[in-house]
Amino acid sequence: MSKITFKLETDFDLELDFNLVGISSVLRDYRLAHFINKHTGLQFINGKEDYYDHNGNKKDKPQDELDYHIIYENKKNKKPVQQHFNIFRFHNPTFEFEYYLLSNKSIEGASLVPEILSFDYFLIIKHFIHPDDLDALIDNIKTIPEVLLVKEIDPTALKSKENLIF
Repeated sequence: MSKITFKLETDFDLELDFNLVGISSVLRDYRLAHFINKHTGLQFINGKEDYYDHNGNKKDKPQDELDYHIIYENKKNKKPVQQHFNIFRFHNPTFEFEYYLLSNKSIEGASLVPEILSFDYFLIIKHFIHPDDLDALIDNIKTIPEVLLVKEIDPTALKSKENLIF
């Protein structure tokens, strides 16, 4: 009797429904958020999520998950390691648009997107933004004296793009 084997190939793309902008700056994250607010009209606040839901009830999540973007690193024969990345958010009440300013270096010292270490921060813009509005936003960020480089990045070209999904 002959043996039949089947090979199942799974090939799926992560849904990358966001624009990604890399920012190089000598500023600390909270200072950069302040200057972006001042130069663009955005109103970044610290943390990944609000502590309360839309009904005013306290969310039942650990505070770390609300304050940081957390990546879990699994290493062979070792306990999983958490990497905490500082994050700032700005969105309207109905979440029609969402902006996140995310550090490329964790508190523990790891990189979020190790293949582009030249960027200190990433601006993630979820949902649609008109190309002219994106260009204007980038131009406004470039006017911050301590910002060295601002560039739009294609997230699909990154090896570690899954680290940007939350």
